[in-house]
Amino acid sequence: MCIICAVTWDHRLQTPMYVLLANFSFLEICYVTSTVPNMLANFLSETSTISFSGCFLQFYFFFSMGTTETFFLSAMAFDRYLAICRPLHYPTIMTVQRCITMGAGCWVCGFTYFLLPINLVSQLLFCCLNEIDHFLCDPGPLIKLSCVPAPGTEITCAIFNSVLIFSTFLFITSSYTLVIRAVLRVPSAEGRR
Repeated sequence: MCIICAVTWDHRLQTPMYVLLANFSFLEICYVTSTVPNMLANFLSETSTISFSGCFLQFYFFFSMGTTETFFLSAMAFDRYLAICRPLHYPTIMTVQRCITMGAGCWVCGFTYFLLPINLVSQLLFCCLNEIDHFLCDPGPLIKLSCVPAPGTEITCAIFNSVLIFSTFLFITSSYTLVIRAVLRVPSAEGRR
């Protein structure tokens, strides 16, 4: 909240890096509230249950915000790459308007990326005990509750997770590798700092 307030109130901080950071801070607040209230309610109550629709709602928001987080980390890595490796072009490339567009893109992509896997899991038939020994409605335990084997759904979820994790990891790693390379090319220690 402090970061969001500081960026909102101090006009000097309304630069792309801090706008992305404020969005990331807001995302972290939402991300935690997608699971912690239910977890605390389970700790404090006699019965640790969640409705079927509540489980899928939690599943959707938790994974959507996690996906949005990886997109924001990628956008922040790209911003730092531009600022350090292309300092003369940075003000024309990364305007506040473009930064807001990138942030909106992160939110939209994050909340649409997992729609297919969530839809596939919700179409499964559940006929067993319907108990998950977790405080989070995760696709693995949900798929295990299905009456029929669902290898297609499991493979689809695994592919979606793998593509997201590896593509954003490679993008972030390559961005910061280029940043480190650019910093190490600076001849003086003072310049590198």
